[in-house]
Amino acid sequence: MKTICSIQDLRKAQTDVAHFKSEHPSTYYRMLHLVNFTRQLQFKYEYLCGLMQGDDEFARRYAPHFVQRSIIDLYKSEIEKIHHHPVGLEALNRLMDEHRVIGYENFCLLIRGKSPEEIKGIYSKRVIS
Repeated sequence: MKTICSIQDLRKAQTDVAHFKSEHPSTYYRMLHLVNFTRQLQFKYEYLCGLMQGDDEFARRYAPHFVQRSIIDLYKSEIEKIHHHPVGLEALNRLMDEHRVIGYENFCLLIRGKSPEEIKGIYSKRVIS
């Protein structure tokens, strides 16, 4: 689901994601892997974040349909690997909670390295002289 948020909210989240990346690099790269895996499987980012936060009811609303059980099991086993980073996972869950207002899709796009301007679709074609 698309979430409407301000560019300031996105910039604050981007700053916090960069700080998280520097403080917990292994957890950040595990999350990046999960975000990219989710994208490749064409699952919703809300499904990933719901599963990560233990909100099964929320995740169920975004669960993929017509996907073989073995693929879902593989996906969930990949998510379980992030639990090997308990301190980083706790910090990641706090970060996701703090920035819930931007939506899980936008949060995952920031993890992938998209800028707030790219997310909002703001591109300047102005030539600086």
